Amino acid sequence: MDYTLAEYKSEEYENLGFELVKERLIQIGYPKEISSFKYKPTFPVRGLWWDSLHGNMLKVDGFGNILFCCHGLKFLKADQISVKHPNKFLQLDDSRIYVCNTLFNLPEIYLLACLVDFFQNHQDYKEVRD
Repeated sequence: MDYTLAEYKSEEYENLGFELVKERLIQIGYPKEISSFKYKPTFPVRGLWWDSLHGNMLKVDGFGNILFCCHGLKFLKADQISVKHPNKFLQLDDSRIYVCNTLFNLPEIYLLACLVDFFQNHQDYKEVRD
């Protein structure tokens, strides 16, 4: 997608992307309960880092300092962040971090947050580590 070639109706485009990916996840075996997720365009912001090790979304400044962090739909307090990131600093590591830096990542950010929240709080699922 390229904003220089087309003008998008952002909220409609983001909602469509969110719904299509959600449907695909159900097709490949995710629980049907995720169909109840509704896109909230006010939640995600551009420039978040997805930490696949801890399942957190991080807003990081240009030096790697963590400005805020959320796990699922829950924003973490400073002491909770320090448990996973003791000095509130994180280096960009392509094997662990995915940078969501375009407007096209916004539905993806919110869907990841919804999925983490769903699995973290659902009694039928428990966290496992490799």
